[in-house]
Amino acid sequence: MRTLLIFCLMLGMLLDTSAQVSKNIRIVNDNIVRINSIVKFKLNPAAGKENIFLIDKDKKKYPVQFLKDGYACAIMNLNPGEVKSFKTIRERISASKADVLLTEADAKFTVNGKQVIGLQTGKKDLPAEIEPVFRRGGYIFPVLSPSGLSVADDYPLNHKHHHGIWAAWTKTEFEGRKPDFWNMADKTGTVLFEGIKNTESGAVFSTLESRNAYFDVSVSPNKKVLDEDWQIKVYNTEGDEKPYYVFDLELRQQLSSASVLKLPEYLYGGVGFRGNGEWNGKDNAYFLTSEGKDRSNGHATTSKWVHISGNIGGKLSGISILSHPDNFRSPQPMRIHPTEPFFCYAPSQAGDFEIRPNQGYIARYRFIVYDGAPEAAFINRMWNDYAHPLVIK
Repeated sequence: MRTLLIFCLMLGMLLDTSAQVSKNIRIVNDNIVRINSIVKFKLNPAAGKENIFLIDKDKKKYPVQFLKDGYACAIMNLNPGEVKSFKTIRERISASKADVLLTEADAKFTVNGKQVIGLQTGKKDLPAEIEPVFRRGGYIFPVLSPSGLSVADDYPLNHKHHHGIWAAWTKTEFEGRKPDFWNMADKTGTVLFEGIKNTESGAVFSTLESRNAYFDVSVSPNKKVLDEDWQIKVYNTEGDEKPYYVFDLELRQQLSSASVLKLPEYLYGGVGFRGNGEWNGKDNAYFLTSEGKDRSNGHATTSKWVHISGNIGGKLSGISILSHPDNFRSPQPMRIHPTEPFFCYAPSQAGDFEIRPNQGYIARYRFIVYDGAPEAAFINRMWNDYAHPLVIK
């Protein structure tokens, strides 16, 4: 009897190694070229959420990850108008993985064991030359290329308040005061990291949710002005034509009280990027916008995307920043610094606006990091895929 039981258990495990899940999926693409595209579709997780794959007629397998909105997703290539049919299977083999690993000082995002980005908590030791007033967390650093080059900088000595990829407002009015959350040396405003709420690792992406708080420190006691929630997603793709990393940032701001935050017209403020220190100097960083403009003529213009690159240790590497079409005042105006590797999408360039109770501010951006020269056609294709995602309902 015992021998029979063991045999049945082993047989069940063998059969489950590639068990069919009773669902067929039909993907119909629109008119967009999609390469390494994150495609969403309905899939009942009744058979479980782990080790689920789509398999096409050529027996190619696509790892599946389930989302909180009732959809699932997979990464695939699709030509315009292409129709692909899949069966769903569950296998005990593990797919490659996007991970997020937490430490006291940061959250490390990895793809197949290689770090892509980190989220800083503000707990690491400051460099000796950085005064305590500049300490902050809740920003992305490092930002690494597939070859391991760091395209971003942190606490640069000529702008100690710049940090990889970060967010802050500059010129503001709040309850009759003017806190500056960007220029922390003025000691009127600051942004504090409050913690990480949720994390997830998976075959398609890794993600976390975190919170920052904007404080007016020009008044005693200090007063919280904004709660800012971040969601970061890093995708398990390194590219087909050439290796690249892809990650998303969604930022949501809500007032912490009933008082309105006014944002007068100003040169910069919003989500910023600070490039590698080797890119300092007018001729050491290259800018390209979706409208074909560069550092010489791109500042204060609008764009769907911008690419920033330069040499690091003699090797060219860079980052493309894609602005979602639903962003406030899209396509947003840009701050492009004339001599430093600094950029931000700055909606306040287009005039005054306000963040009011029950009317939050939302911004979404996609980042693509790769080595080598930028290619406008490639970035345009990636923006189209980001702006018009394929969702099969």
